[in-house]
Order: sequence, then C-alpha cells, then structure tokens
Amino acid sequence: MEIVLENLTPVVFRASVRVLELISRHSLSLDSAFQEALGEFSLKPGERKAVYLLSKGTLESIGPAIYTLRKHGKESLPLRRRMAFLVAFYLVRENWETRLKLKAVRGGLLSDSLMPLLSERAIEKAMLEIKELPAAQRLAYEESIPPLVAETALAMFGEKASRDVLRSLKRRHVWVRVTEPGLIDCVKEYLSRRSFSVKIDEDTPSLLSVELNTDDPLPQLPKGAVYQDKASVIAVEAFLSLNPRGLIADLAAAPCLKSSIVCNKATEAEIIAVDVSQKRLPLCRSFMDSSRCVYDLVCSDGRFFQSMKRFDGVVVDAPCTNSGAIPRDPGLRLALWDLSRSDLEKMSQTQVLLLRNALRLSKPHAPILFSTCSIFPEEGERVLAKLEKAFKPLKPMLPPSLESRLIKPCEGCYRLYPHLHRTDGFFFSTITRTV
Repeated sequence: MEIVLENLTPVVFRASVRVLELISRHSLSLDSAFQEALGEFSLKPGERKAVYLLSKGTLESIGPAIYTLRKHGKESLPLRRRMAFLVAFYLVRENWETRLKLKAVRGGLLSDSLMPLLSERAIEKAMLEIKELPAAQRLAYEESIPPLVAETALAMFGEKASRDVLRSLKRRHVWVRVTEPGLIDCVKEYLSRRSFSVKIDEDTPSLLSVELNTDDPLPQLPKGAVYQDKASVIAVEAFLSLNPRGLIADLAAAPCLKSSIVCNKATEAEIIAVDVSQKRLPLCRSFMDSSRCVYDLVCSDGRFFQSMKRFDGVVVDAPCTNSGAIPRDPGLRLALWDLSRSDLEKMSQTQVLLLRNALRLSKPHAPILFSTCSIFPEEGERVLAKLEKAFKPLKPMLPPSLESRLIKPCEGCYRLYPHLHRTDGFFFSTITRTV
C-alpha cells in the first residue's frame, strides 16, 4: 500500500479505474486489462507499479464496496463510476487518511453524492451489516468472492472450512511447463537468475513450480517455456496414459496448450485442432509448430463439427466459467460476481453438446478427456450425469502417489483444489463411448 500512496495521482486513479472497467466490460484477466490500460496512459515506472497494486488490491477486496453500492441503490450508475467507487472504497478502507486525498485525485469519476458512503462510519456500518447476512452472502461479501462460488464452497465444505478454502484463493500458484525435456535446466536457471525460487515438480518433471511476488505481473518466459497450470497438465497425462494413437481431435483447442502436449507424446499422433474462434485459433501455431506431429487447424464449432473419419481419441477442454482460476486471476472476482444459475446452466449445456459430439466422433474404446477449470459440479460431474448411459469411465494410469491425493467425486472423475493441490480448481474425467 505504501507504493500506491506514494504514487497516487489523478492519472494513477483513472488508470486503475480503467483496468477494472476493462475487466468488467470485456471479461479480461487482470494482467491483460493492465497491459491494455498501459497503452492508454503515460505512466512513470512507479505509477505503473501503483496502478497494478491498486487494481489488484481493489479486486481482492471488492465485496464490501459492492454491498454498499447495492444497499444504497447505486447499481444503475455508469460502469466507470461504479468502478471508481470500488477503487476509492479500497483506498479509504486500507488507509482512512486517503479520503482527504481522494478529492484531489478523483477528477470527475467520483461524484460528491458518493463521498458520504466512504466515511469511516459508513464503512464500519456496512461491515457490521454484512455480518448479519445469511452464510453464503456473508462469505461472498467478506471474502470478496462471487456469490455463486461462495454458495458452492459452502455446500461442499461447510461454513468453517469454506472460509479457509476461499481465503486460499488469494494465494497465486505459478506453474511453468517446459516444452522440451532438454531445456528444463536452462529455463530453471533463467528464472533463478531473476531471483525467483524454482523447483522441478515431483509428479510431472516437465513442470516448474515458481514462487513469485504475488503483487507483480507474470514475467516474460524464455523460448521453450509456457505458463500452464499443473492441473491442466495432469489431465492431459491421464489421457495419454490410455495410449491414444493415430487421429486425435481437440474440439475446443485454442490456444492448443493441451494439443501440443498430446502432439509431442502420443504415438503416431495426427491432431485436428478445432475451435470456434477465428481470432484465437492462430494462437495455436506458436505452440503446435514446435511440436512433433502432423496437425490441422479447423475453425468450427466443436458442438457441431463433423468428420467422415472417426477419431482414435478426443480432447474436450470445454469452455467454462473459469471459476477455478481465481487464484491466478483476481479479475475473475469481478467478472463472475453476477454469474447466475441460468448462466451456469447455459455453460453446462454447451459442455454437454461438446461431449455428445465427442462420443459421436470417436471410435469404440477410444479415450475421451473432458476437463474444465471450474469448481462448479454443474461444469463437471453433473455434465457427465446428463449423458446417462452414452459413456463408460476409463481409469487412467496416474502415479499412485499423485492419484491418492486427488479428489474423486465420481467413477473416473478427478478434482483438484488450490488449498489442497496448489493448482487451479479443476475437474477432469476420462471416458469412452459405450459400444
């Protein structure tokens, strides 16, 4: 907070508000929104650091500010002004003396009518009111977690444990996958020279666990290394343990992180990477061109993609809420705040359609990987339940020491959680069609 206060100027305040506005309007990650905002403002190095810290701190503490806006009927304010209130609320709550400085830095973003809501008395009253709310709402506002995430955690873990689980979402766990085995020592040395603590993962030797300052954006990586969460890599390794060989489809491929692993490790693999986004699909080339198999990129909706050939394996890393990625992207706290049950059901239905098409396109006995970066059962176990008898589970060959630590909510299903596995919240399952 000291860096923020030392560099708090009107442009730092406006740039921080802009970061939150980009997240809310376009569902960008914090780092992406921060980089985009940097292009709109002329900032000194200290100011850039202050903008990142102020944006991140606001996102990790948005609950009480959102409660205050809703209680006083301010939800209809223009988006930019609402985001300005969130930033101001964080500043004042962290340091009461900052309220005096707000008048000098707020510009026209924060109206006089909102200033009484930022008094010490008003904020303390809001915090007391939050304590009287039902458990799920109280957890959401106090821990600044989207209400549907808090409700799900409460149902799964109970009130006491769920609070510890939700607090664990503030700890960012960074994993770096090295794409070529011979580069592991080079990448480790590269990161170590920059004063990062780096360890080779015991379960997956191609992964590095990197301890970074949680208040800094992710640093650029050298060639041959990519940020990829451990849970994502474990899911692909589970699929590969079922020995898929030949023609393999990835029905929601971009940016092809999983496809590139399959391309390098599957026997005699030919990858058909399918994605509905013409804009995202070219991202695959940077990963697939360095891989060691034949591949083809196809712009098509994986729910309805058709092929005359049947596939020897299918990957469905389905579009999802991304709720499991909150530890590495605080922006999701804001982007998912208004997520509803109907939104979740629409996402779940997309996943069902993708899986049904995967079953239709696959050969008998061919393995299918289904995965989502989500903590919601609606984006995991319950998707499989909707398929009824169209599939049967396959048991992957995972290292016993690893498999014993994974949560198994249903046969052939696995879950990982940040507080248990130092990964994203993640679901994956390996299945095959019934003959």
